[in-house]
Amino acid sequence: MNLRKKSQAWGIDLIIAVIIFTAGITFFYLYSVNSSGSEDKFETLTNEGKLVSSIILSEGEPIDWNTGNVRKLGILSNSEINETKLEMFYDIATSDYGRTKMLFNIKYDYLFFLSENMTINSDLVHVIGKPGYTIGDIDSEDVAKISRFTIYKKKPVTAYLYLWEN
Repeated sequence: MNLRKKSQAWGIDLIIAVIIFTAGITFFYLYSVNSSGSEDKFETLTNEGKLVSSIILSEGEPIDWNTGNVRKLGILSNSEINETKLEMFYDIATSDYGRTKMLFNIKYDYLFFLSENMTINSDLVHVIGKPGYTIGDIDSEDVAKISRFTIYKKKPVTAYLYLWEN
């Protein structure tokens, strides 16, 4: 007598399907949580950068500010970069970088520069901002770059602001 038993092994199939489904849901959850945090930080940096660039490319407060009475570090006068204000901004950023961050009301680091070479006190200056840093020194996952157009020495130039968190 030759008896053969035929049956389905649906229990094992069900267990494998549940494991695959659970792994997929876990992967999706972890991916969505991690990616949204990075996007939120970048969006915050971009918004802060737009605000800071608007402050820098304004007349400042008061309009005839100096290093002692400045409330907003604006470098424009009559819609052009005022070289005296630019020099004072550079001096404050070089001597007391933390004060500039406080005046901008930001916790992030920044670098500001123009597409045209800036000359301050007859010296060529590449960037204004975090002392000892250049664009190549920024080591952060999230960096916001803001570009704005303005007038410097009677010529149109692009002003750049990089904002990042160390």
